[in-house]
Amino acid sequence: MIAVDATLIEQALANVLNNAVSHTPAGTRVLIDAAVTPRSVSLRVTDDGPGIPAEALDRVFEKFVRAGAGTASEANKGEGTGLGLAITKGIVAAHGGSVRAESPVTEGSGTRITLTFPRKEP
Repeated sequence: MIAVDATLIEQALANVLNNAVSHTPAGTRVLIDAAVTPRSVSLRVTDDGPGIPAEALDRVFEKFVRAGAGTASEANKGEGTGLGLAITKGIVAAHGGSVRAESPVTEGSGTRITLTFPRKEP
C-alpha cells in the first residue's frame, strides 16, 4: 500500500499512457507493470516504439518540451502541448516520489517511464 491521491495518480498515469500511444507508430506495444520493494512501489509504462532521442531524454519532464514528434502516431499528428510529463513529474513529486525516463529500453528502441512512490512503514 502507498498513501496517494488516487485521482492525481490516475491523471499522472494517464499522461504517461497518452504519450506512449500518441508519440509512437500504430502497432506499438505498451506494457504496464509494477515493481514492489519494501521501501517503494514503481509503476512502469514501457513501449517498443522508436524511443526518445538521447539528447532529449533529460528534458522530457520540463514544461513545453516535445521529444520525438517525428514518430507520432496518427492520433495526435505530433501536436501536443509538451505539458503532460511535466504535470506527471509535479504530481509524483508532490507525493514524495520520483519519475524517470529510459530510452532505448532494448537495442535501438523503446521507452520506459517509471513512477516511483515511497512506502510508509506499516
